[in-house]
Amino acid sequence: MKIKAILLLVFLGLSAQAQTVVRKDGVSTGADVQVSDLKSSKGTGLYIGLEDWRIGVQIPVLVIQEITEDPYDVGANYLGVAPHVTVERLTNLPAIKWKGALGYSRGDSMGEFTDFGAYLAAGVRIDFNQGDFFFYQQTQSLEFMAETILDVDPKYMLTANIYQSVQLFDAATFDFVFGAGFANVPSWELPALQIRLGVGVGFGGVQ
Repeated sequence: MKIKAILLLVFLGLSAQAQTVVRKDGVSTGADVQVSDLKSSKGTGLYIGLEDWRIGVQIPVLVIQEITEDPYDVGANYLGVAPHVTVERLTNLPAIKWKGALGYSRGDSMGEFTDFGAYLAAGVRIDFNQGDFFFYQQTQSLEFMAETILDVDPKYMLTANIYQSVQLFDAATFDFVFGAGFANVPSWELPALQIRLGVGVGFGGVQ
């Protein structure tokens, strides 16, 4: 019985001490606000989880053609492939994702793929149409990218891509990509157009 009484007194003493920390003479010390903020931050605070990121691999084949006024002048051109790793970060709006890419390029004007270079890109991807089926989801997306190929003849591009994506079992996403845009090659006399076709696969990014 004595032990129970002692434990009760210790418990009451600790409770009074905790109350003293939070409130002193009936006036808030600020600690109660911090405790309240801590409780609420656990449920609504900003956090970074694996579901916010999507990592993948994409392999586009692209053609860059110099724009010429003379129909008989073919102009300079480039045919290449640019395998790269992609990283997408979901924003607070589920349909919008920031995207970055890093990889390498291989190609040349003769189609022999002898020139090697680095590929870098950054942009935004917007999902605008989704359809849920039994075990997969289809999504159409529009993507705007600023890209560069750094090889013996650097190329700078602004590209708009259209995606047809299939997401299986909330795990993997398979992409089919078609894109077009403008390109600037400093050694060429005139601006250029570029088109591409590609495939890719991504993991994660499921909310």
